[in-house]
Amino acid sequence: MPLPEPWSQLKKTVIAEVKPSPREYGEIDQFIAKTKRELSTALAGKGIEADVEIHGSVARDTWLRGQRDIDVFIILRHGASRRDLLAVNEAVKGFVGEGWVEAYAEHPYVKKAMGGFDVEFIPCFRIEAGKRLVSAVDRSPLHTGYLLDHMTQEQRDEVRLLKMFARGIGVYGAEIRVGGFSGYLCELLVLAFGSFDGVVTEAAQWGDPPAIQLVKGAKANLEKFKEPLVVIDPVDENRNVASAVTETALWTFVAAARAFANRPDEKFFTPPIRKVSPQKLLSELKERSADVLFVVIPDEEPPVPDTLWGQLYRAEKALGRALGDRGFRVFRSASWSDEGERHILVYEVESIALPPIVKRVGPPVKLVKDSENFIGTYLDAPERVSGPGVEGGKWWVEVKRRHTFTGVTLRDMLAMGCEELGVPKRLAEMLRESGTVLINDEIEGHMRGEFPLFLDGFLRGRPDWLG
Repeated sequence: MPLPEPWSQLKKTVIAEVKPSPREYGEIDQFIAKTKRELSTALAGKGIEADVEIHGSVARDTWLRGQRDIDVFIILRHGASRRDLLAVNEAVKGFVGEGWVEAYAEHPYVKKAMGGFDVEFIPCFRIEAGKRLVSAVDRSPLHTGYLLDHMTQEQRDEVRLLKMFARGIGVYGAEIRVGGFSGYLCELLVLAFGSFDGVVTEAAQWGDPPAIQLVKGAKANLEKFKEPLVVIDPVDENRNVASAVTETALWTFVAAARAFANRPDEKFFTPPIRKVSPQKLLSELKERSADVLFVVIPDEEPPVPDTLWGQLYRAEKALGRALGDRGFRVFRSASWSDEGERHILVYEVESIALPPIVKRVGPPVKLVKDSENFIGTYLDAPERVSGPGVEGGKWWVEVKRRHTFTGVTLRDMLAMGCEELGVPKRLAEMLRESGTVLINDEIEGHMRGEFPLFLDGFLRGRPDWLG
């Protein structure tokens, strides 16, 4: 089913906005040629036998206007071992000079901002399709080869549209922070359904998304993949390219595709830039029917983003459970970080003022000693309101709450034993030592940087493409 007619002209406009300019092509081609030539010479000087190649979206010509990321692969030839990866990294550090950063995936690689580009130097091994991997990144050259063989020139712009659509609705990127659609996944979806239009119209009709296999006659064991979306890697039938896509990201994509298929609009690609007033947000927090709790954790030396966001999401869930266990009704939560010096976990709760009475369920009546202890504890306790009594097979009692919760008591409550709750050790220690819990407009001192924009989106609670 074709998309509504206004889309044909809008499509041309969006492509013109997202496709790199001739000047950008010239700059990147010149930088790549120089880097490949000089790095090859530097590696040879260290006795390293390797090929320097460009992969990723730049090599496949699906990169977006303004993108300054380049993936430089140093591909070790047959006979190399994993020890040689470290030698490559040391040679690259000498080549790029000061200012490099060593990052880690399955093995270390080097990052450096140079020549106006953000460059990643990634060592890997030369393998053939269907052969066993030595390292996970060995697939990347195979991905480039497959796409260059199967993708038409027109489909490159269709991929750009899909990437911008995913970015516009907030689900672009396979990193843990996003849990969304990688660039390679977008490329494969365009190949599978022919165009951006095809991807959107198909996704708009998804109930349970089908498992997608591009290679005809492939014999992948689909039963072993349990993720919400399954797209089999055409160069490795044992890999799901969509494994990073969370349930939230998948169904956000489907919902946005349905809305776009009904009424195409540029806001799906370029959401409006919102002017956020910190004072207005603080006023909204004061007047909001529900209360908002902020767990603020200072951090002087955060780990790499994927590690950090994995820790933050675990902490968010663990502390949310802790709040629920202590009687707070948590509506929703979210995590924010500047990835440099502070993290803020946000919880919207029904009320910070809990009911004055709480019901506590005791041991089964059949446990004689435990029953005696429970009765002894509560029968004449000053905080007892009602009970002890029997309901079903267990004792119960109603007691007055002992505390009025403030930010300080909440911090102490959450920090105590938070590792046992599932908070990663590193964040647990920082929460105990310097973390704070703030309630509603007490967050005023942290309304700086990108946090107000994040908070505005959290309080609004609906995506921009819904209006």
